[in-house]
Amino acid sequence: MDAKQMLEDMADLESRIAMIYERFAAQFHDAADVSDLWASMSREEVHHADLLSHAAGVTGHAPVDPSLVEHVGKLQSVVVRYEGEQVKIVHLQDALEATINLEEAEEDHLHAHLIQLGDAARALVDDPTMQHRLRGVLEHAVKLFGTVALQQRMTQRRFHDES
Repeated sequence: MDAKQMLEDMADLESRIAMIYERFAAQFHDAADVSDLWASMSREEVHHADLLSHAAGVTGHAPVDPSLVEHVGKLQSVVVRYEGEQVKIVHLQDALEATINLEEAEEDHLHAHLIQLGDAARALVDDPTMQHRLRGVLEHAVKLFGTVALQQRMTQRRFHDES
């Protein structure tokens, strides 16, 4: 696999995550605060997909380290899981947990490895619009609406800089 294809695959995954968040926003529209959060997160993911697609358009066909392919494959597995399970999710707390799982997988298996894709992706690493600015709001939503177990999990792993 080459860098161009990898960036295109990453953009596709960001778009698919956006769709999951859109469905959660519609499904839990009665919980307006969280529904609005998912709608905003969806827009953020679409923007990230656009940035990755643009980077794919200007990058070369250099081969990609197999470990990066493996990482993106792990993210894809999480996305596929929630695309399939989303119809079974009926409780707000379960949707929040799915969101946390998606955000963790995205951070661990996509954003943490962008730098490996050369100059086109290097610019994305430093691009503030590529950041997940809503993760602090997500943490707050988990504090308000999440299960105790999910709240404890959030205290162990922070998504945003607290400085």
